[in-house]
Amino acid sequence: MTRCRGFALAAVPALLALSACGTKVLNTDKLETSIKQGIEQQAGVRVKSVSCPNKVELKAGGTFDCTALTTGGDRATVRVVQQDDQGHVRYQVAD
Repeated sequence: MTRCRGFALAAVPALLALSACGTKVLNTDKLETSIKQGIEQQAGVRVKSVSCPNKVELKAGGTFDCTALTTGGDRATVRVVQQDDQGHVRYQVAD
């Protein structure tokens, strides 16, 4: 995603936690939607899809990467940092 390289996106949505065998996990479906909308609105880039890992355990300070794919076929890594263990996150396009 040449157009938004280094472009910082920050979002602090309250992403609902789901229980899976007693472990609280992040609702990455909602996060994928939030990232897609954020990139489109803030960077003006059309995003075809965002893919994040499933079953991310809620953990303050935890990090993981998602992948955004533009309608033009470009890929970008989105670094996600969990702000707390309640589902609040910040994210930034890493490349």
